Amino acid sequence: MTPFLTVAEVRLIEQQLMKIVNAKASSKDANILATVRELAMATLNEKLPLGEDKETLLKAAEAVEDRLDVTLFLENLHVYTIPFKAISEKGIEKLFKKEKKLKMPKLDEVNWKGISYLSWQDIGTHRQYMIIEREGQFTGLKGTVSGTNAKGICAICNEHSDVHLFTAKVKGQADAYKSYSQYICDDVEKCNHRIKDYERLVQFVENNLV
Repeated sequence: MTPFLTVAEVRLIEQQLMKIVNAKASSKDANILATVRELAMATLNEKLPLGEDKETLLKAAEAVEDRLDVTLFLENLHVYTIPFKAISEKGIEKLFKKEKKLKMPKLDEVNWKGISYLSWQDIGTHRQYMIIEREGQFTGLKGTVSGTNAKGICAICNEHSDVHLFTAKVKGQADAYKSYSQYICDDVEKCNHRIKDYERLVQFVENNLV
């Protein structure tokens, strides 16, 4: 079986299926439940990649009735999920060549089928590093983080969360630099779990690299 779903698309499926399950738990109105299910399936049909596997997946998704069904359905999606391409410490060093004493993430603890981006912090230097992968190519982003957390909307996953300010130096005209700051999730694992739009993540990284 050739994987065809990104991690973000799997999260989107989970979100839409939970809308159906939650609607059933809060309402007995058949019309409301039918509308929620119809909208959820329309969203998946629109945003998931085309192909024969998609039709099979949508038919199975329509049969979901409760949380147990959702859990089992998501477990079965592992075979369809495209993992984040594993990167080595040497690969990370190449992305951040100018960094002295670069702190490494614990790569042996990473669930590559559970992340849309790899990120870690160096508490000592207040730096946060981020790596995305697209079509086999890695892009690295470095920024500084604020020392305090707040409640807000994450610029990456677009969900309300505990966030901190991420500031990157962005190169402008005449080799001048300016600081570009946005709030992002303080918990990288939770952020990865909430990402349903991979293009939003890519745009965040690219905006901070300009």
